[in-house]
Amino acid sequence: MDSKKPVDAVITWVDGYDAAHREKLAAYLQKLGITRSEAAAPTRYNQQGEITFCVSSILKHAPFIRTIYIVTDGQKPAVFDALQASRYADKINIVDHRHIFRGYEAYLPTFNSLTIATMLWRIEGLAEEFICFCDDFSIIRPVCYEDFFRDGKIVLRGDWKTHHEQYWHRQWLRRFEKYLPFALGKKELSEHREVQENAARLLDYNKRLFYVPHVPFPLKKDMLAHYFEEHPEQLLKNISHPLRNRSQFEIITLAHHLAISAGQAVIDNAYQEVTINPAHHAWGKVQQKLKFADEHEEVKFFCLQSLDGAQDGQRKYLLDWLYKHTALPDLFFKEV
Repeated sequence: MDSKKPVDAVITWVDGYDAAHREKLAAYLQKLGITRSEAAAPTRYNQQGEITFCVSSILKHAPFIRTIYIVTDGQKPAVFDALQASRYADKINIVDHRHIFRGYEAYLPTFNSLTIATMLWRIEGLAEEFICFCDDFSIIRPVCYEDFFRDGKIVLRGDWKTHHEQYWHRQWLRRFEKYLPFALGKKELSEHREVQENAARLLDYNKRLFYVPHVPFPLKKDMLAHYFEEHPEQLLKNISHPLRNRSQFEIITLAHHLAISAGQAVIDNAYQEVTINPAHHAWGKVQQKLKFADEHEEVKFFCLQSLDGAQDGQRKYLLDWLYKHTALPDLFFKEV
C-alpha cells in the first residue's frame, strides 16, 4: 500500500449557456441539416454551477488529490477564478479540448462526452493513477487514497449484470423475430447501458458486464495508453462521433474491464452513492433520497443530474443541501 503515489482528478465540463458554445453547436447542426436531437439536448450542456460543488468537495473530502484538471472547450468555470486567490490555486488547471486532441484535431469540434472521455488519459503530466469525475458528481464525506487505489489495483464499485440480449425473454422473442419483426424493438435498452455493453464486448465480456453506478471512477493511464496502442482503430472509431451515438463504447467501462481482465481490480461496495434527477424524480422521492444520504455514513458520493429541470424552489433546496455537505470553511461558493 503506497498512499504517497500522486493521484489527480479529471472533470469534464461544458457551459451550455455560453454564447460561443451555442453558436458552435448550432453551426454544426445546421451543417448537418438536422434539428437538435436527444444527443444534443440542452440538459447535456446546461450547467447550473454543479462543478463548483464538485471541485469544492474534492478539496474538502479528498485532500490526497494532487491536481484537479477541468477539461473544457475554450471555457473557464467561475470556480477556477474563485480559487486563484486561495491556497488551492496551484491545485486546479484548465485543459482545452485541443490539448487532449493534439494530433487528432480533425475530430474537433466535438459535443460528445463519450468522445471527450476517450481522450482524457492524454493530458500531459497526468498522474498514472487518476480519478474521473462528471461535473455533477460530488464527494459528501471524507475519502482516502485506499478508497480508490489499493495494493496497485483500482477499487471498483458496482455489480455484474447480464447483457440485455442475454435476457431469457429476448432469447425467446428472437425465435419469432421473422414472424414478429417488431417484437424485439430497440427502445428497451437505454443508451447509457448500451455503450457500456459495447465496451465490455470489446474485451469478450459477451454475456455480462461489470456495471458501475454514478460514482467517481479510478483509472490507470498506462492501461488505456497500451490498449489504444494495440487497437488504434478503436480510438478513431470512438472519437469520430461529434454527437453521442449508440455504436460508441464508454471508456470508463472499457478501462474497468481491462483492469478486471488483468487482475488489477478490487470490488468493494462498502461505500454507496445517491443519484438524484429532479427532472424525473418526484419531489417526495428526492427528499427521501437526501434523508437517506444524511442518515447513512456509508453514502460518500452524490450525483445531481439535470438540475436545470428542477423548479426554482427545488433548485435552491438542492444547492443548499450540497453547500452544507461540500463547502470549504475558507471559501465561499454558495453563489453559483
